[in-house]
Amino acid sequence: MPLSATSHTGHHPLIFMVAGEASGDLHGANLVRALKKELPEVSIYGIGGPRMRAAGLHSVYAAEKLAVVGLTEVFAHLKDVWLAWQRAKEFFLKKTPSLFIPIDYPDFNLRLAALAKTQKVPVLYYISPQIWAWRQQRVKKIARLVDEMAVILPFEKDFYLRHGVKATFVGHPLLDVMPPFQTTEEPIIGLLPGSRVSEIKHILPVMLHTAALIHRERSDLKFILPVAPTLNPTWLKTFVSKYQPELPITLCKNNYKAIQRCCFLLVASGTATLETAILLKPFVIIYRLSPLSYILGKMLVKVPYIGLVNWVAGKKIIPEFIQDEARPETIAQTVLDTLAHPEKIRQIKEDLSIIRANLGSPGVAQRVAQIAKRILER
Repeated sequence: MPLSATSHTGHHPLIFMVAGEASGDLHGANLVRALKKELPEVSIYGIGGPRMRAAGLHSVYAAEKLAVVGLTEVFAHLKDVWLAWQRAKEFFLKKTPSLFIPIDYPDFNLRLAALAKTQKVPVLYYISPQIWAWRQQRVKKIARLVDEMAVILPFEKDFYLRHGVKATFVGHPLLDVMPPFQTTEEPIIGLLPGSRVSEIKHILPVMLHTAALIHRERSDLKFILPVAPTLNPTWLKTFVSKYQPELPITLCKNNYKAIQRCCFLLVASGTATLETAILLKPFVIIYRLSPLSYILGKMLVKVPYIGLVNWVAGKKIIPEFIQDEARPETIAQTVLDTLAHPEKIRQIKEDLSIIRANLGSPGVAQRVAQIAKRILER
């Protein structure tokens, strides 16, 4: 694409942003809008998805082509990653942005940060890679390449400061997109097995079996399965009827309204655990991988908990059922036991409201835009 932006040798700031995943695209879009509000003269270029482009990002490469998960899928995407890298590199060398804002996506973004460093372009990293969980040695690289981290989990700030990296806790960007509290609950249990086919295949059968056991004891409860936009509803319907044809379960659109209706949820480890927590819903965390991925993961990842909620709390407030411990009988018993004791539910909601408060307050994108403005004025 033609590169026609003012470099920072002119008066108008030129910001380059990169987000490689769908969640990065959502939070990146909010940041693009906030930057335009703080800096009306700004031009924003980079690599983003449909939301960032709609918000006003001039895209040099489409992020949709980059989002991959798992070691095997990466190889098929190498060409796209290489092309995206070439476009970004060409932009940096021709235009020299005034500021580089990487959003998560560490392998790509840290390489680009190294290039930014040689061009004397400041780097404001938004949404830290989870290096506190695995590959902690990368913090040395970040300390060398990044001017400031805008972190979204409270414990990340201390982690970075300990390693000599300037860090500001801006709050969790989910707070900008989540609806306010609402209390009307129905006797519905929600199943959130993840948004990827590989996750569904490992986790949904466990959830469906658990749901069937719960239904046997509590026939008053209904079940919903919100369908992630990345999944094919027809395929999912067939999958469900194959495992539990008798279960009264409704497939519905995956949005926060669906979660708000539930009185309890079974949730796969990931962002959904935080979303459920922010909505103050009692839940359990279920996670299963292929045996090989699990063994590899255990070797690489050194964490006391798999759920971000428990990380933020610093203790296990939500039960976790991982790999061989993810047995439907045990999970169903835990859910039924919790539902039978209103004081347990009250305690969970109380713990979750403390977590919600610890995640900061809305206005996250605006705070990041203000840091960007401060760096540019320097």
